[in-house]
Amino acid sequence: MRRVTALAAARELRSFLRRNGSRTPGAASAALEALRPVVPADCLALSLWDPAASRHRTLATSYPPAVTALLDGRMHTDPLFDSVRSGRVPVRVRDLAPRRRHGEIFDRIITPLGFRDGVTQCLFAADGRYVGMLNASTLDARHPDDDTVALLDLLGPDLAAALDPVAAPRSPTERLARGEVDGFVASADGTVTPLSPAPRPDLVAPPSPLAGVVAQLRAGVPPAAPVLHLVRDAGVVAVELYASPSGVVVLHREAPSPAGLTVRELHVLDGVARGLSNTEIAAAHGIGGRTVATHVEHILAKTGCRNRVEAARLATRWGLLVAPPR
Repeated sequence: MRRVTALAAARELRSFLRRNGSRTPGAASAALEALRPVVPADCLALSLWDPAASRHRTLATSYPPAVTALLDGRMHTDPLFDSVRSGRVPVRVRDLAPRRRHGEIFDRIITPLGFRDGVTQCLFAADGRYVGMLNASTLDARHPDDDTVALLDLLGPDLAAALDPVAAPRSPTERLARGEVDGFVASADGTVTPLSPAPRPDLVAPPSPLAGVVAQLRAGVPPAAPVLHLVRDAGVVAVELYASPSGVVVLHREAPSPAGLTVRELHVLDGVARGLSNTEIAAAHGIGGRTVATHVEHILAKTGCRNRVEAARLATRWGLLVAPPR
C-alpha cells in the first residue's frame, strides 16, 4: 500500500513542480510537504546552489537552524559531498561503507543529532549544471528503501528544473522539414492546421488520453515526459507537444515499442504505473490474474527493472499512455 501511496504522491508532486516551481520559499515549503509521503523523514531540506557565492541557500527546511547553517555554508566542502555529487544518484547513509562514515557531515550533523539514516540527492539541470540538493534524515527505525530511492530518482529532473532559472531552449519543428516527423497545430477552438503531408489530429481527439494532456498544456502544465508514447491497437506512436501562441504543436511518428514490449505488456505496464493491483489490471483488460502476473514478470525481465516501482518510474519516463480499444 505504501508503494501505491508514495507513487501517487510523487506524481502529484511532479505536477505541482511543473506548475509552480520551487525557487520561492513558499513553493519550496509546499514541495517539501508533498515529499513527506514519498520520503520517510523527520527532517527535510531543499537547497539552491548559489554559484556566485559558492554556497547553498536553503529555501525550505525542517532541520534545526544550526544544521541548516552547516548545510548552506559547509556541506559542499566535505569530500563526502563531492562523492555524492559526482555519482549523480540519491545516496543513503546506509549505502556508505562504515569506513566512509566520517568527516564534517557525520561529525557535526548525523552523529550529534542521532540520525539513524537519511538520503542526499544532488540536483542537476538538463544541461548538466548543478543547481541544488535535497536532504532527508530519520531519527527512528524508518529507512529510505529502494522504492524511495527510485522515486527520488524519478523526481530529480523535475526538482532540478524547478530550481533552475534557465528554461531549456527548443526548436522542435525543424524536423518537419526533414521529414522525420509529421505534425499539426491544434487550436483551442478545434481548428487544426497541418504542418506536414500526413497529420494525425485523431491522436489528440477524445477519447484519446492525449486530449487531456493537450488541455493541461493549454493550462500551463507541461507533459509528463518530453516524448509521450501512445499505445494503440496497431502499435506505438511517439508524440511531442509544445505550446505556441496559435495553439498546441503536435509532432508525431510511428515508433518501435519501448524495450520490445508487446502491446498487451504495455497495457499491463500502464496499469502498474497507475498503481493498480494485478487483480485490478486483470479486470480492466478481461484477462486472468495469473496472466497479468506473467506479463509483469516479462516486463521486469525485458526492461531490467527490479520491481514494480522501478517499472512505473520507467513508464513515466517513457510518457506511456494507452488509448482505449477501438
